[in-house]
Amino acid sequence: MSRTSPSSPQALASDRCPECGAFVIGGRAGCQALYDEVSARSYSHPGYAGTHALAFDTYCMQHLEPYCRSAKSYAAHLTRLCCGIEHAGNSKIYAAIQKWLNGSVAIEKPEALSHRGKMTVADVHLASNAEEHTKRVHEWAQSVWEAYTVQHDLAHAWIKAALGP
Repeated sequence: MSRTSPSSPQALASDRCPECGAFVIGGRAGCQALYDEVSARSYSHPGYAGTHALAFDTYCMQHLEPYCRSAKSYAAHLTRLCCGIEHAGNSKIYAAIQKWLNGSVAIEKPEALSHRGKMTVADVHLASNAEEHTKRVHEWAQSVWEAYTVQHDLAHAWIKAALGP
């Protein structure tokens, strides 16, 4: 998959992902293909593996329709994105989130945001090596987390609930 320039004649509405806004050939399907390629890197080279969870949750929070349909899936990805950014992907917090969401928890899904970050998976896809990939994933995740500023308190409350008393 290749990325198109927003100013190029080839950049048609169908070449823009409707969820994250990336200009990519094939629109939403092309965006998913880019993510699949980025994700595959973490399975093919150990230098890419450390950012796999952060990249996944970041992508999910930009693509709510397929990945965050329920309140629990939304909570999972929002809290995991928070953990990835604010707690350096602490595995104990990830485990607590999973355990909490597997229980009988009553939560409401917040309203979807229209703007979900300045960067997209297309920016990460351009990385030429593991070091650049890691840097771009962290910048992308930070961009998405900043877009969700209005939901930070909710994410913090959910993590607190997951961690228990």
